[in-house]
Amino acid sequence: MSSLRARWILAALWLGGLAAVGLIGAPTAFAVIPDKMLAAAVASRMFYVMALAAVALGGLLMVLERAHARPLAVSTPFFLVLGGLFFTVLGEFVVVPQLLSAAVAHAASAGMWHAVASLVYLLQAICVFAYVWTLAAAAARQGR
Repeated sequence: MSSLRARWILAALWLGGLAAVGLIGAPTAFAVIPDKMLAAAVASRMFYVMALAAVALGGLLMVLERAHARPLAVSTPFFLVLGGLFFTVLGEFVVVPQLLSAAVAHAASAGMWHAVASLVYLLQAICVFAYVWTLAAAAARQGR
């Protein structure tokens, strides 16, 4: 399997997972589970599993990009993957614990932390989408 094809598959899995959880899974949990705390627990678990998958997929993509990249200083694809990983870790291990603490305490800041978590998730998705876009451009240049 070519490096481009492997990177494409891993990136598609990452972006597809982000879309599935963020656009389908979590909204559906809140739509069909009457107990909002239980719905939040289900959605939180989906986001956690997606974060673990993102770390694995992003780690593999970093290795493949580093092996494929031009000098690191000009490797936009590498830094897009790094950005996706950064926002994954920031969201899951910094922002989400704050959100959960505020939600359990019924603190007024829970809404703000939810907005921050959503923004960080969106930034992760933008990085991964931009990475997929660069892969599509690379495939077009190679005539594939």
